[in-house]
Amino acid sequence: MERIPVIVVLGHVDHGKTTLLDAIRNTSVQKREPSGITQNIYISEVEYKGKKLTFVDTPGHEVFSLMRSQGGKVADVALLIVAADEGVKPQTLESLEIIKNEHLKFIVVITKIDTQGADVNKVKTQLASRGVYVEGFGGDTPVVEVSAVKKQGIDKLLETIFLYLEVENVLDDEAIKLKLLEFIEDESLVEQIEAYGIILDSTVHKALGRLGFTILRYGTFEKGDEVFIGENLEHISRFLDPDYKPIKELIPGQAFILAGLENLPISGDLIVKIKDKKAYEQYLNKLKTKTNKAQPAQALNPEDFLEQLFEEEPEKTFIPFILKTDVEASLRSVLPTIEKFNTEDIELKKVFAGVGDITPNDVDLAKAYKAKLIGFRVKTNKKVEQLAREHKVELTTFKTVYQLYDYISNLIKQIQQAHKGPEIIGKAKVLKTFILSDKSIVAGSVVLEGVVKRKANVRIIRDKDIIAELPIADLKILKDRVDKVEKGKECGINLGKDVDVKQGDILEVVE
Repeated sequence: MERIPVIVVLGHVDHGKTTLLDAIRNTSVQKREPSGITQNIYISEVEYKGKKLTFVDTPGHEVFSLMRSQGGKVADVALLIVAADEGVKPQTLESLEIIKNEHLKFIVVITKIDTQGADVNKVKTQLASRGVYVEGFGGDTPVVEVSAVKKQGIDKLLETIFLYLEVENVLDDEAIKLKLLEFIEDESLVEQIEAYGIILDSTVHKALGRLGFTILRYGTFEKGDEVFIGENLEHISRFLDPDYKPIKELIPGQAFILAGLENLPISGDLIVKIKDKKAYEQYLNKLKTKTNKAQPAQALNPEDFLEQLFEEEPEKTFIPFILKTDVEASLRSVLPTIEKFNTEDIELKKVFAGVGDITPNDVDLAKAYKAKLIGFRVKTNKKVEQLAREHKVELTTFKTVYQLYDYISNLIKQIQQAHKGPEIIGKAKVLKTFILSDKSIVAGSVVLEGVVKRKANVRIIRDKDIIAELPIADLKILKDRVDKVEKGKECGINLGKDVDVKQGDILEVVE
């Protein structure tokens, strides 16, 4: 049976993986990505001189290590992308670990050779220090130098891939079937498997329902087949290609989408077509017992949930949140990183996390649990946004992990600042008071310490007692309005009407 080679693209963030694939397939996925950084697994098929390749593009950001790992599990060959101007970086090393763990054959691709500061020999030296010796540099690992922007070296790269596939004989059907032993530790069961694939990702589509983005590794599937996807038995009803067009037949190595599933698959799930279904079910049941999977705890009602938070650690501040993401792999990648923002005093507490667009039910849930409603690469609509405003639910969506991180970081900082209370940023002494025509009172003062800001508050201190705390109405030096006045300078601080302030009072400036 014909087989399409599967090529996974691995490497550090912003080293040109997606731009390279755009050059190969003449598309512009990179330009459509927020911040120009891939955040999902992209699967595409390319034909070159009558031969097909399936490319799996993985995100380079550290958050998405799970996605890179799943990409490595389905590949015949990996392309290790290293930018000529930056060299070996943390996710480059992580990619090398994936290549090693999955026993992948790989080709080193040095990108951005046209950029300022490009140093190909430096990259080769860095790789050699990590035990990767490329051709012409003391080893036999293939290496290709490219510029995706100028489309230099693209043909050579594709020719190198096909030559490497032939020389290394990585497309042997039986060898690929035997690789199942890494997933299913029962040789007799593996022998009965007629076809298998691996779920790379999944999502919920409004029209098509639950979807599984899949690579077929061995054999073939047909409509009407009864297959195991993870632990669930499903009937295959519909195949789509990566562009959501119907597919009539599948061949090994082909990328496709399973539509209309009863259950949402998990990244890394096997899709197995097997003769003896009962034997496979027994195997899955034994696996459940062996791994002793904990049953999910019964969900608490909102009152009990919030009460339990307070009782567990009353000195701690908890931030309940609901997270919705575009695909299941994003959920499994982003969720653990949110929890890394927790401190000794502040903890983000998940109420619910799921895949799909934000719905009115999510808003109702957030209201009940007094939770932040967070969306990552998902959509809302006017009805949902209006409902959130009416229920006073904080609904925020993000296109990139950087935006999400900034939001959480600022949220933590705001709470920390609230715990500390107002900060004293300056002190001034009242030299004389004036009453203006609108009856507002101006304290003519000299700044003793720090700074006085027009948008800050002041505490009026007299004989060490706080007489009042109020916002500064206006701030001037002579007749000029200013935003701030620094130590040693004199100014007029307008404190508004009916204020008890006298010569000699100290004004503490807080914000």
